[in-house]
Amino acid sequence: MQNYQNATARYYNSHVKHRRFHEGDLVLRKVFQNTAEQNAGKLGTNWEGPYTIAKVIRPGVYELINMNGKAVPRSWNAMHLRKYYH
Repeated sequence: MQNYQNATARYYNSHVKHRRFHEGDLVLRKVFQNTAEQNAGKLGTNWEGPYTIAKVIRPGVYELINMNGKAVPRSWNAMHLRKYYH
């Protein structure tokens, strides 16, 4: 059983794509239930932004600023960010 679990974990971990960003990169932030538009329903936007990476706290954790230069509250995990291409 342990060998099977190790093999499954190894397979899963080999296919995970890590999201790494650098200071100055433009990113989109995932829209959560508390930040979603009112009455948008399932057709509302899933990502908001763009934001700029202001500071790398540690790999995978970032502080953001919006395009006006105002800081976004708290730090954000890379799981909730997506690279923005313009």
